[in-house]
Amino acid sequence: MRTISDLQDQAAGESDIFLQIFNQSPAIEYLLDSENGQIVDANNAACDFWGWSRQQLSAMRIWDINIAGQKILEQQFAETKAGVTNLFIAQHRTASGEIRNVEVYVNPIVLKGRKLNLIIAHDVTDRRRAEDSLRLAHRALEAATIGILIADAQQPDMPISYVNPAFEIQTGYSEAEVLGHNCRFLQGTQRDQPGLDELRSALKKGCSCEVILQNFKKDGTMFWNQLHIAPLRNDAGIITHFLGAQKDISGQMAVSARMDHMAYYDPLTELPNRRLFLDRLTTAVAAAQRNSVFGAVVFIDLDNFKNLNDAEGHEVGDDLLREIAKRLGHLLRQEDTVSRSGGDEFVLLLPAISDNSEISANMVQVVIARIQKAICEPVVLGELQHHITASIGVTLFPKGVESTSDLLKQADTAMYRAKATGRNSVCYFEPAMQAAVSARLTLEQDLRQAMEREDFRMFLQGQVNASGKIIGAEALIRWHNKEGGLISPMAFIPVAEETGLIVPMGTWMLRQACRAIKKLEQAGRPIRISVNVSPRQFRGPDFRDCVAMVLQETGANASLLMLEITEAVVFDNLNEAITKMQQLKALGVHFSIDDFGTGYSSLAYLKKLPLTELKIDKSFIQDAPTDMNDASLVEAILAVATHHGLQVVAEGVETLQHVDFLKERGCPLFQGYYFGRPIPGEEFVQKVLSGPEANN
Repeated sequence: MRTISDLQDQAAGESDIFLQIFNQSPAIEYLLDSENGQIVDANNAACDFWGWSRQQLSAMRIWDINIAGQKILEQQFAETKAGVTNLFIAQHRTASGEIRNVEVYVNPIVLKGRKLNLIIAHDVTDRRRAEDSLRLAHRALEAATIGILIADAQQPDMPISYVNPAFEIQTGYSEAEVLGHNCRFLQGTQRDQPGLDELRSALKKGCSCEVILQNFKKDGTMFWNQLHIAPLRNDAGIITHFLGAQKDISGQMAVSARMDHMAYYDPLTELPNRRLFLDRLTTAVAAAQRNSVFGAVVFIDLDNFKNLNDAEGHEVGDDLLREIAKRLGHLLRQEDTVSRSGGDEFVLLLPAISDNSEISANMVQVVIARIQKAICEPVVLGELQHHITASIGVTLFPKGVESTSDLLKQADTAMYRAKATGRNSVCYFEPAMQAAVSARLTLEQDLRQAMEREDFRMFLQGQVNASGKIIGAEALIRWHNKEGGLISPMAFIPVAEETGLIVPMGTWMLRQACRAIKKLEQAGRPIRISVNVSPRQFRGPDFRDCVAMVLQETGANASLLMLEITEAVVFDNLNEAITKMQQLKALGVHFSIDDFGTGYSSLAYLKKLPLTELKIDKSFIQDAPTDMNDASLVEAILAVATHHGLQVVAEGVETLQHVDFLKERGCPLFQGYYFGRPIPGEEFVQKVLSGPEANN
């Protein structure tokens, strides 16, 4: 049986062991008398932490260290005794005056018969600071007025893992709607924006960047997003996330756009001003020099505008300028520029017209003719009609090393020359161009007069079979000018096409051909006659009605009328061409593809078109007997025609060698000088009627 002395010795031994462990513990530990707050003892770790010696600490009470104060600490002692809690967060002041956050565990013990509290403390200052910092950062993100999103860089598609309330307000999307999605949904269909390449490159390289993008809200509204992205790295330096900070700068962009507009556009007409025009002209001249193509600067000055302005007032004058600006804008290509230079002056930039100066001048003249027509149309302002004309000056570029200001001076000089000739006229700065354009204008005027006087003649060139029998003819137009000579179609057809005169000219030819068809049929010698149809004529909305009217008017047999069109006419709009050809075929007429092989030569379209005939271009026939390539092409065309059940006419047959070559390959019909040149229509009809076949 153990005595009291034995138990006391055991307790003393256990106390010694406890104190040994207490002193050697790396944790901050101290003994506290909770009745009076006296620090009974502190281990080495505690002394190191506070910076006081054990002797100093033993003379102190806990509220000398814990800044919470005596009353609060006594309340905590009471809670510990009651078993409410034994864990507290405290703030201790060290010998240096620094305040440290500690997590305090209170353990009641009995040591050498004395009731004490063993306090084990952990310094959590750094952890609390980190937690406070995180909480502060989160509150800052939540309170930020700019949109914040965080994307997970560790996932393949970088899904969004966080957005703040400002992002939700900016975009209209809730956090739940965007989490787990890549933020590209904000781009809508605008996936080719310039800033996206920079953004993708930065993400790939793991670096920061700032871009401006067009983004779209949930309701589809576009907004300009100033987006800054930055990588977020872990302690190992690995990028785990990307942070995006976005700001809606639509208002700023609108203001900037308005300022740019004010800087580069005329406030009255909304046209580019002189500054923007010069920028575009500089670019156009450089491109013209680099690519060896011609462009033009056109200077337009409204005639007698000052008189109207003075008589009717500036408001009426401004309205007229706005109307002229609108008309000019509707006449130009997308790449062209019309600018208001000031007052009643407009300047046009027509870049990249052609690589031939003469062709360029002619094409510019076509545009100018439209401009003159548009300007001369009456302008209704209020209850009055105003008629106005313009003097126009033109210069072509590039010529050498002229500056943009030189070109404007040249066009201006040409304009004043036009005004000096009596206004409502056009002058070129280049004398050679002026001569060429003047000649073309004269040709156009003569052509119009020829239309009024019906100075044209229909010639016919026979089409014969392998036996030499005339089975058809092609109608060809000739111009019998006022001097009594014939003008080749090569000289006037391009002008007629550009000016639109080709349409009434084509109708006239159609009528002449149908009259010849009727006359030959009545005489018992029906042959088919082919009529060339120009692209402009074919595309006209009333072409079908025109053909029907001429057939009815002349009484010609529609089945003897062959309309010749080119591949280019068909391929400009295949479906529309097919529809129109079907409508015409319903009238009974036939179709031939002229110059087959020189255009698209796509075999696929042949079966879609209501064709009767192919015409082999004379360029293939000329060398076919001696050139294997041309021979192969002719043979291929004949094979294609046979496959599709189409008849073939070979053009340009001029020698017996041509005839033999074609006959050997089964070509059924021939047209060319070998069988006869084109002759006046009346003469051709008499030739057919009096020919040997007339008595058969």
